[in-house]
Amino acid sequence: MVKTSDFSRENTMGVNFHKIETIFQNAGNEYLLEHEVYALLQAAGIRTPEFLFVEKGKDVSAEDLAFFSCEKLVLKIVSPQILHKSDVGGIKFVKKDAGEINRSLKEMLSNISSDFRKWVQNASKKDESQLPARENIKADIKGVLLCEKVEYKEEGFGSELLIGLRTSREYGPVVTLGAGGVEVEYMNERLKEGTAVSISSAHLLRKDKVREVLKQQALYDKLTGSFRGRPALIDKEELEDIYFRFLQLGAYFSAFSQDIGFVIKEAEVNPFVIKEKKLIALDGLCRFSRERFKAGKRPYEQIRHLLKPQSIAIIGVSEKMNIGHIILNNILGNGFPADKVYVVKPGKKDIEGCMCVPGVKELPETVDLFVLTIAAAQSLQVMDDIIEFQKARSLIIISGGIGEKAGTEGLEKKIKAKLTAGRQAGKLVPVVNGGNCLGIFSRPGNFDTTFVPQYKLYKLPRENTRKTNLVYLSQSGAFMISRMSKLPDIEPLYAVSIGNQIDLTVSDYLNYFKQDDKARVFAVYIEGFLPGDGLKFARAAEEITQQPGKSVLVYKAGRSPEGKAATASHTASVAGDYRVNRAVLKQAGVIVAESIYEFESYIKCLCFLADKKISGNRVGLISNAGFECVIMSDSLKGEKELQLAEYAEETKMKLSGILEPLGIDQLQDVKNPLDITPVADDKTFCQAVEAILADKNVDCAVISPLPMSPAMQTLVPSKFHKEDLSREGSTPRRLIDIFHKTDKPMVVSLDAGEIYQPMADLLEQEGIPVFRRSDDAVKFLRKYITCSKTLF
Repeated sequence: MVKTSDFSRENTMGVNFHKIETIFQNAGNEYLLEHEVYALLQAAGIRTPEFLFVEKGKDVSAEDLAFFSCEKLVLKIVSPQILHKSDVGGIKFVKKDAGEINRSLKEMLSNISSDFRKWVQNASKKDESQLPARENIKADIKGVLLCEKVEYKEEGFGSELLIGLRTSREYGPVVTLGAGGVEVEYMNERLKEGTAVSISSAHLLRKDKVREVLKQQALYDKLTGSFRGRPALIDKEELEDIYFRFLQLGAYFSAFSQDIGFVIKEAEVNPFVIKEKKLIALDGLCRFSRERFKAGKRPYEQIRHLLKPQSIAIIGVSEKMNIGHIILNNILGNGFPADKVYVVKPGKKDIEGCMCVPGVKELPETVDLFVLTIAAAQSLQVMDDIIEFQKARSLIIISGGIGEKAGTEGLEKKIKAKLTAGRQAGKLVPVVNGGNCLGIFSRPGNFDTTFVPQYKLYKLPRENTRKTNLVYLSQSGAFMISRMSKLPDIEPLYAVSIGNQIDLTVSDYLNYFKQDDKARVFAVYIEGFLPGDGLKFARAAEEITQQPGKSVLVYKAGRSPEGKAATASHTASVAGDYRVNRAVLKQAGVIVAESIYEFESYIKCLCFLADKKISGNRVGLISNAGFECVIMSDSLKGEKELQLAEYAEETKMKLSGILEPLGIDQLQDVKNPLDITPVADDKTFCQAVEAILADKNVDCAVISPLPMSPAMQTLVPSKFHKEDLSREGSTPRRLIDIFHKTDKPMVVSLDAGEIYQPMADLLEQEGIPVFRRSDDAVKFLRKYITCSKTLF
């Protein structure tokens, strides 16, 4: 018989990983029975009921029961086929009496077959005639678990908790905490996104950040604080400790950990109950395997040949205008020298001033970049030639239909196999971007291999273009060029359409760019990570966001079942669980855009604020309209919050002096947010802004001048008025001067009609982030500040 260990009640020990490995080693299958789960939890330092496992056919004696400290016990059937024990009569409450227990054991085992047959019939919804014969429907009963009946006080929602660990395809082990018991699914579907459950990566979350994650839970305050006169149900430290033990289990028994023989696929306790401010695990399950993630060295260093080539070859160029010819023109049009571009085309001497060669073998040198624009079916032979004759260090496969089209999966596997075999043999093997990609734009590399002409993207000639430190990484090329077209004033440093990720993945690029000081803002569109690549991406993003002035913005598509299906057909990807993606990426310091509007507007703002310093979350708010002050205040709270700054006495006195000449001090008190009223003119409004930003207690600011005020210069010149927003001393001119002088993040809201678009354009031309609604302005600043790894 197997019984409880000595520390089921109280335990301050760490996780005994060696003992858990032994439990896995001794398990007969790749799952644990409930008494084995109890043993695992105890080895992890997690409390369980006192228990005794009674093998099938065995009786218990008074001596066996002696160690139980309680008089009421629970009998639970133990069978890998029976997950819901109450459905088949597999749970019974008994007294601590050997005779009564043995009678109950026999009764339970004799009744279980018929009850199990009924359960199977109901679960499968099949007629009696469709079921196999009675003798073939038997539960594989291992025995019975005899455990103490834990007496605890039910306090409604939150009295029972679920804590689970599972291996995510993209991120490896993730730990979830939420309401448990029978209400778990109902409540989690109805609570606000981000508050129903806490989700964390076991590889990323540090112990000192556990409380920050858990306090976002809807039930956290009810559990750990007084509630309607009732004391806290549980200490914060207890809840954090148990959650962290699950994180430790996940990180140790992970597919990404080295030299560990077992991987926990799923481990869950539902419910945990609270007794005397301590968590006790009542029911649990655990599945494990020996599958490991095979991680080889990634060829990051070769990406430089792809992005900054000294020579380029291209195949698939027609004399007439086709995709290949458009790409050739774009390469040359961006300043790449024609004498270092080669076209693989038999029977021609040159095209567009570039040398033509009859085949890959005849290329005069090993090129840094080879662009392949021929049909998917021809790609394999060209790659054979490139590898055999050592003719390229990097390769872009434009061709579609590799992996995402039914029947082409074999072609993708063959390409991957050739790359792997070549690298293992020590050959010069190109890194591959694509397939099914739109190409790459590289300002440092002076080339553009996208197959869209410039005149289809932008209004030509391009004027007032801001050369930025922005890097686009997009699984969809069409999505990427749509953003570039809608943000024509922002020229990226790089724009990479990664396509199917046959070789190079989105994390490869992020790991490459994290050492590039010029690349500071990363705008990433992803539909699905390859297995394990989500964790690599998150780790790289965390390193990037810890560097001042660097940001990672992600729009994750494929959230709905329909979106996941479309993702699979689009870029041969698996979308994964969006809640897990969202939680882990945010944990890494990534700003997750919830809409395309957010993604587009945040790109611009992140580029504009890249040189500002994030030093805290204390915000100053100012407007000349009362409703704006109310709306901005309402928008401060989210999963993480901005805090209203408490102005220093010196600032309050300065603001009073600024407001006094116009009598505004008689209308409004000096406070945050500051309603400066429509009486304020250009000078008064902007002097107040300057005073707020100069306050040592203010870390950032949202400025919302309602431009309809007659006291302000906010319009372009017209015969109908005497205003001129470009005039020295106007509100926009003063705000521009303030923005360039301060090192604090500052955004502007212009909640007004189309006639004020010139004012917004002028501010943005000078690099000031502008929103057309104050709540959007505050929401951006909140995400920007609170996601910063340099602060939190």
